[in-house]
Amino acid sequence: MIGQSVSRYKILSKLGEGGMGEVFLAEDTELGRKVALKVLSPAFASAADAKLRFKREAQAAAALNHSNIITVYEIAEYQDRCYIAMEFVDGVSLKVLINEKPLPVEKVVNFAIQIGEGLSRAHQAGIVHRDIKPDNIFVDKEGRVKILDFGLAKLKGAAKLTQTGAATGTFAYMSPEQAKGEEVDLRTDIFSFGVVLYEMLTGRLPFSSEHPAAAIYALLHETPMPIVRHVLNIPLRMQEIVEKAMAKEKQNRYSSIDELLGELKEFKKELFDEELVAGRKGASKSDKKSVAVLYFENLSSDPESDYFSAGMTEDIITDLSKIENIRVASRNAVLPYKDKPVDVRILGKKLNLDAVLQGSVRKLGNRLRISAQLIDVNEGFALWAERYDRELKEVFELQEEIAKNIALALKVKLSPKDERQIATKYKGNPEAYEYYLKGWKYVYKYTRPDLMTAIQLFKDALELDPHYALAYSGLADCYIQVVDRNYETDKSVLIKAEEAALKALDIDPLCAEACKALGLVYYKQWRFRKSKDLLLKAIDLKPNYAAARADLGVVYTYLGDFEKAERERLLAYDQDPSLTFLLWNVAQFYLSLNRFSEAESFIRKVLNLGDSSFHLEIGYYILAKIYLYQQQFEKAFEYIQKYSAIEPDEPFGNSASAAIFAALGKNEAAMEKLEKTLQGTPWDEDIVEYIILAFTLLQEKEKVYEWMEKGIEKNKILWVFLEYNPLLAELRSEPRFEKILRDVKNKTLSETQS
Repeated sequence: MIGQSVSRYKILSKLGEGGMGEVFLAEDTELGRKVALKVLSPAFASAADAKLRFKREAQAAAALNHSNIITVYEIAEYQDRCYIAMEFVDGVSLKVLINEKPLPVEKVVNFAIQIGEGLSRAHQAGIVHRDIKPDNIFVDKEGRVKILDFGLAKLKGAAKLTQTGAATGTFAYMSPEQAKGEEVDLRTDIFSFGVVLYEMLTGRLPFSSEHPAAAIYALLHETPMPIVRHVLNIPLRMQEIVEKAMAKEKQNRYSSIDELLGELKEFKKELFDEELVAGRKGASKSDKKSVAVLYFENLSSDPESDYFSAGMTEDIITDLSKIENIRVASRNAVLPYKDKPVDVRILGKKLNLDAVLQGSVRKLGNRLRISAQLIDVNEGFALWAERYDRELKEVFELQEEIAKNIALALKVKLSPKDERQIATKYKGNPEAYEYYLKGWKYVYKYTRPDLMTAIQLFKDALELDPHYALAYSGLADCYIQVVDRNYETDKSVLIKAEEAALKALDIDPLCAEACKALGLVYYKQWRFRKSKDLLLKAIDLKPNYAAARADLGVVYTYLGDFEKAERERLLAYDQDPSLTFLLWNVAQFYLSLNRFSEAESFIRKVLNLGDSSFHLEIGYYILAKIYLYQQQFEKAFEYIQKYSAIEPDEPFGNSASAAIFAALGKNEAAMEKLEKTLQGTPWDEDIVEYIILAFTLLQEKEKVYEWMEKGIEKNKILWVFLEYNPLLAELRSEPRFEKILRDVKNKTLSETQS
């Protein structure tokens, strides 16, 4: 059939064949795109049940809109032969990957979670696949998994095509009840999924034989060889997951695919934990001592000087973080314990610590009195204690001295590199240092007035010491926050941020904070490869820099490396789970890839904090988006109303409301919200995306494309949104949409942008 046409599809090459038909690579001559064309074999052309099963396959896949399930474009007949036109996946089957070489556990878990997400969507729709196997799972060049071939799918409420007592499926992967021809439910897919997991990990089938009868006997009566017999060092937790999925009695398996998914995600987190402990340099857990530096108590008569004791604490944390074999709890991890009584043993268990540093600061004019003690969290006794009476000008040497004494007390030998790293710090003007500390006190509040105050304080520090690199990086950070929060839209603000970060690096090329700031400037300018390089440098200079890791995760998303995007975000979260922005950062990432259950899990952690209206509003806002994308419009409306009660009549809420009203068919209300949105300054990615979704749901196609073009022009549209958003599914086959997607990808990924 090569070179022939089936309807509007010109056949280019043969991709493969199955029991009922052949699959070809074809060109859709009307839309100018490549498709996979599955054509029913001539032998089945006149068989009514074969045609019905063929159509059932298309109906099953077409009913499911999910990034891990193949997209069906059309089912029709041409010259008495049925065909299905579907998404062409430029990749290979999972079977090919398994046969090439053993898959590492990390890759197995990554693929497994994607397969599980696709199956979860099918099961939610009441569809049982019944033929899950590596040949029916494709992996594209970017590592994205697609489940295909729903030819044996059992649809809820559909008439049976197979009589009871007849086995359907592939012998090596079918469940015991499926092999016996019994009625099956969702748990049959869980068993088959378990077999796929076993094969991915070992490269072998658990029940294999040249003869189907022998394979079925083994399936029904024998226990598969433990995974560890085939592959050493497979974590016990992974083996337990596979064994439970492959339990012969279905009541002993996972009750749902979502339960199995939860186990896989927990296991994945454990893998990241282990890698985090090992560190980028390969140190084992036993090599590192872990310590938390609690905020020093301010004993000064002036409560306003609290910023100084807080700054002392944070600088000691920074100095300790430079020592390779000490793992230090971050500022945000200890912040909840500030000014509160702490049971060090309980804290030690919670943060997995060896020791806790407590202390106090009394500042009187130019004199300092600092008391500090390091406490063993297991025994509760002091490993080291000291009191210092010094002049303010000695504050930098004092911080360094405390860090070295802690290392000595923990029996950690400092390497020459550690010594150099600790010595590499600001030792200039103490008064400038005070302004710098005050500046960060205001940065952390993130309101416009506080950021303006912080900018002035950093400038005051630089008036006293024009060579203060950290003050320049703090200034750059402030300007970036001002732009990020849309307090200012003038491009000159970002130019100021770039100038400040470059000045910091000119003074100190090894300033991690300046590398991060400049990396964020380049990110805002869509120079993603340069941004990535600078953020990686920041992490190399400061390995526990969780905020830089989180930003790196965002950049990897733009670059299309989703595995690294997820990895860096989760490593950042593991390093510093108290950084609340990470929770919604991770949630937004999962949401962008339609991984809804994971997105909801992370954003509900924000809501559970419940300690500020900001946590509530960001939680409600993202939950509304999660439910909108899943087409649960009433729930989406409920949460955007809760958000708007906290933040009434502003562009984010108005644009989201416009899309949700449009989804509910309330077109007038949608247009009213759109008009309010457009009266403001809508140049934020979220707002632009909501405007596009609102016009899509209102079926205002020209407006949709107009706003896509505007988004490209203003660097305010993400290609991942266009490629993955489920509400844009019907537009993706249009040449105009495909061109815009190509343009955005080219603009994002091209070397000229970097």
